[in-house]
Amino acid sequence: MKITVVLIATFCLFSVPYTAYACSCGTGSPAVEFNRARAIFIGRMLGGTEQLTIDDRDGKSYPIEAGKVRFTVEEVFKGDVKGEVTIQIASHKNTSCGPYGLKRSEQYIVYAYGGEADPETLYSGVCTRTNVATGSYAKEDLDFLRNLPPAGAGGNLRGSILADLRGGGATPLPNVNVKIRGADNQVITATTDKNGDFEVKNLKAGKYRVEPELPAHYKSRRDHAEVTIDDLGTAEVGFEAYLDGRVSGRMIDKDGRGFNSIFLHLVAEGKRVYGHSTGEDGWFEADGIPPGEYVLYLEMQGDHYSKNRNFYYPGTFKREDAEVIKVELGGRVEDLEFLLPEEYKVRTIEGQVVWKDGKPAADAEVMLLCPQSARRDGYRVEFSPTRTDTDEQGRFRLEGFTDEVYWLEARGPIKWGEDGRPDGMHSPSMKIILNENLKNIRLVLSEQGPSGGGCGK
Repeated sequence: MKITVVLIATFCLFSVPYTAYACSCGTGSPAVEFNRARAIFIGRMLGGTEQLTIDDRDGKSYPIEAGKVRFTVEEVFKGDVKGEVTIQIASHKNTSCGPYGLKRSEQYIVYAYGGEADPETLYSGVCTRTNVATGSYAKEDLDFLRNLPPAGAGGNLRGSILADLRGGGATPLPNVNVKIRGADNQVITATTDKNGDFEVKNLKAGKYRVEPELPAHYKSRRDHAEVTIDDLGTAEVGFEAYLDGRVSGRMIDKDGRGFNSIFLHLVAEGKRVYGHSTGEDGWFEADGIPPGEYVLYLEMQGDHYSKNRNFYYPGTFKREDAEVIKVELGGRVEDLEFLLPEEYKVRTIEGQVVWKDGKPAADAEVMLLCPQSARRDGYRVEFSPTRTDTDEQGRFRLEGFTDEVYWLEARGPIKWGEDGRPDGMHSPSMKIILNENLKNIRLVLSEQGPSGGGCGK
């Protein structure tokens, strides 16, 4: 099941009292979860198909049940449920969210959701508001559910527009008009307040397109959102905006070869923006940049973080020799050439991934892991994980640096077991030293498990 969670991040409130989990969840308010859920009811738990044991705070063990869990329905707030109903509840056994389950004969308030793959099956469990109906956690839910307006009153839409100005934290954007278009093509306009929030009440149930009209030089990763508002429910939507300044260029070695997995820092007083490779011929970019005077650098990492050094654009370890990059409001700074330290030359690794029977492994993931300097007390270049997927013939091509050591590993397509845990095959890790371009490397998916854990011994 996939449940969309927006805006709010909280720790899970679990149906089994006095039990703490390391799992971190996102749940909405009762009004928001009313909108998302397909059915909400109070029912008594009759039993499940999976039996587990859990300890309370005092170390006392008691049984819980998950799997296909049956309830007798006592009070309905939403959905067509009555008599006896079965809800699918995952135990999350052997994960940070589990074991999870409910107590037989306990009365629960149940928020049940429809799955994407199987919309007829109802799901609930961890990271929902499902809880013991007589417990203190359920009071907020019952206060809301037992005071709902009459059916047909419509639903609400609320949202926020925040700006990331790269200074740490989010800045509300006030006085932004938000166009809300329904299925009848009529448009309602809302305006954000000083906190960047907006709300429209008593909307007819249905689907809506929500589109903010951002101020000049602001942009968002998405220009609109689609929401569904249920009768008596509340839908939430959020937009994060950025200023549209941009810096781009190429990361190259002394021979002009581009590197395509670089990670960069662009820093001004009180501001920090991260840059990344675009994946072609060494090109990189950093966007969403507020006005300011920046220096650009990559981090050279030692065997301890205290030994790390910054290497500055256009190609120096000396901060005073770094070239200042001035970005105007909405400005573009393009075609920079950032030269790697001279001992770090770009080299390639080419090869094929096969299954144990020798057949090519298409869509396998191949990675260079655990980079380290080939020299004692040397440095490695900070970069985004170097990875690629094999083609239909199992072929791959990766880039790395001279003067560095890596572990090369292939991981087959992941399959999901009935217990909800990933499964698959991986190759043994292979130690790689890139003094030259390497070809005809052969990796065999011969070991059980989705990954080999990274570095070899």
